[in-house]
Amino acid sequence: MKLRLSPLKFVDLLVVVFCAAIFVFIPLTPLPTSPSVKSATTSTLTIPQVKTNASPSPVLTAKAIYVFDPDSGTEIYQKNSRDRFYPASTTKLMTALVALSAYNLDEVLTVKSAGDALGQSIHLAAGDRLTVENLLYGLLVDSGNDAALVLAENYPGGYTQFIGRMNQKVRELDLKSTHFTNVTGLYNLDHFTTAADLTLIAREAIGDATIRKIVSTKNVTFTDVTSSKKFILESTNKLLGIDGVRGLKTGWTPESGECLVTLVTRDGKSILIALLDSTDRFGESVKLINWVYDNYEWKSI
Repeated sequence: MKLRLSPLKFVDLLVVVFCAAIFVFIPLTPLPTSPSVKSATTSTLTIPQVKTNASPSPVLTAKAIYVFDPDSGTEIYQKNSRDRFYPASTTKLMTALVALSAYNLDEVLTVKSAGDALGQSIHLAAGDRLTVENLLYGLLVDSGNDAALVLAENYPGGYTQFIGRMNQKVRELDLKSTHFTNVTGLYNLDHFTTAADLTLIAREAIGDATIRKIVSTKNVTFTDVTSSKKFILESTNKLLGIDGVRGLKTGWTPESGECLVTLVTRDGKSILIALLDSTDRFGESVKLINWVYDNYEWKSI
C-alpha cells in the first residue's frame, strides 16, 4: 500500500528535511567562554614570617618605629607606631608628591621669597630660575627648605593651596593621624604624623620613578636655566651605599629629634622603616635592617 501525503503535509516534510540539512552541513559556532584560571597571569604573593629561634628585636632610642613589607602590606615590627610625632623634613616626601602632580619635570619656576627660607637651604636667591626636576633634587637630596618653598609658591593658587593639596592627599591615602601646615617640616603643633602613616606616604612615593631615582642619589650637580649658577649637593642620607638601601628621606628639628624613613631591598624582598624621635637614626636603622633580614624569611601564601 502506497503512502499518500496531502499537499500540506508534503510541504511540512520538505521543511523538516531542509532544516536537518542545514544542521548537518553548517558548523555550529561555540558560545564564548570566560578565560580559564590557568590562562590568567598570576603572581605568587610572599609575606615575611619570623624564623624559628629568631633573636629579639634590638633596643633602640627611637620613640616611634614602624617596619613593614610594602608589597604585601605586612607589619614586621612596631613601637608606638600610631602615636603622633613631628615628622621634620620627612614631610618633603609629600611635598614632592604634590609637586609632581602639578608640574612637568622640565617646567621652569622662578624663586620668589624662598631666599628667606629658614633652616636647611641649597642657597637659592630671589629671581633664580630652575627646572622642577632640579628643585626636586634640591628638596630630596639636600633637603632644601628653599626648594620646597619655590615649589609651593608657584603652585596654582599659591602656597595655601599647595598645603591644602597635601592634606587632600592625606585623606586620599586614608591616613588617620597626619596633618600638614607647611611644606618643609619645620615645627608646628598642628604638623604631625605617625610612624605607620609615614611608611604609607613613603610607599606612595616609591611608586613614582622620579622620586625613586632622586632619593637614591648620593651626589648631584646642576645649574639654573641660564647656567650662571651652579649647585653642588650631597645627600643628607648617610645610609646610601649600604647593601640594599634605596634611600628615602631624613629629618631633624629640635622638637622632632632625628627622623628617617628608609627603603631597603635585598634578594628582591623590600621593607620600609620609619624612625621618629631617635638619637641615632642611621645606626638604629642599620640595626633594624640587619635584624629583619637575619630573622625573617619571605614565604608564599
